[in-house]
Amino acid sequence: MNAGFLCLETSASHPGLVRLRKVASAPPPPTAGTDPAVRLVVRFNDLEAARMHAHNALRRRLVDADAGTYRATLEEAVAGIEAIDLSHRRVYLDPQIDAASRAAIEAGVQRRRRRMARADLLWQIAGGLGIGLLALLALGF
Repeated sequence: MNAGFLCLETSASHPGLVRLRKVASAPPPPTAGTDPAVRLVVRFNDLEAARMHAHNALRRRLVDADAGTYRATLEEAVAGIEAIDLSHRRVYLDPQIDAASRAAIEAGVQRRRRRMARADLLWQIAGGLGIGLLALLALGF
C-alpha cells in the first residue's frame, strides 16, 4: 500500500480524451499554457487501489490501457475520481474550469455515490438472505 497522486490531464492535440497518470511524489505546480494540461491532482493513501477504482469508473471509455487514456469529458473523469470511496485529498483542480462544469462535477459525484450506495444495499440484502437460508438449512427446514 503506497501513497501517491493521481493526475488527470487533457491535451489540445487529443480533444475528447483524458489521461490518468500515477505519480509517486508530489507533482510540481501546473503551469498555464502547457500541453498536456494537468486538470486534477488527488492524493490517495493507496495509489494502486485508487488507480483501479478510477479505471473502474471510466472502464467503458477506455482507449489505451498502457497510456491511461479514456474517451470521456473532463467532468465525467473528475467526478469518477472524486467519487472514489477511499481516503483522498484533492491537491489541485484547474482554476480555469468554469462554474457550470464544477456544478456538473458535483452532480456527477453525488450520482455515482448514490449508485454505489444502492449497489451496497443490494449486496447486503443478498447476503442477509443467504445467511437466513443457511440458518434455515442448518435447522433442518
